[in-house]
Amino acid sequence: MKLAVEHILWGAPDLDAGSRVFEELTGIAPIPVGSHAGVGTRNRLVPLGAGIYFEIIAPDPQQAGTGPRRKLIEGLSEPRIIAFAVTAMDLIAVQNAAVAAGLAYDGPTSMSRIRPDGVRLEWATLYLRHPLYDGALPFAIDWRGSPHPSSAPNAGSLRSFTVQHPDSEPLTRLYERLGIAAAVEPGPSPGFVAVLGTPKGDITLR
Repeated sequence: MKLAVEHILWGAPDLDAGSRVFEELTGIAPIPVGSHAGVGTRNRLVPLGAGIYFEIIAPDPQQAGTGPRRKLIEGLSEPRIIAFAVTAMDLIAVQNAAVAAGLAYDGPTSMSRIRPDGVRLEWATLYLRHPLYDGALPFAIDWRGSPHPSSAPNAGSLRSFTVQHPDSEPLTRLYERLGIAAAVEPGPSPGFVAVLGTPKGDITLR
């Protein structure tokens, strides 16, 4: 089983402000796509080709949801990468692999949103949990036949994506055991580094 990077989440306390920052950095205007009902967030996307996209995600002022991701984003002082997702056709297989590796999990959880053109997207997510590496683990996503968000015209490309962690060697082995196809390297604190190919050249976001 190979779990490839599917999208990267860039949390912003305010969606409009975060989108402006992203556009100033990259020359790319993120596409408005809608809200996540019941969890209190909304987003805009940047298709990066090959089934990959970059997501600007922020609290939705029209919702009172207080899910953990919204709380995390509300606590940010500036936009930054907060998580990433891997694509999975079989979430139960991912769940079984997680259990075999000694991980806990949340889900699978069904979600949906309505695109601005009225198309309803439905997907399911599975969150992997570990007491030491919780923030460094991706969540798995199955789009259940819905049109993939990266199907819009490409606005840029993902040059590289790296997970950083002070305890990188055990995390690398865990990634290998789960089939997570993302690079891991030592870093002073847990975090992520994405290099995007943009109209303004290669831009590094953390």
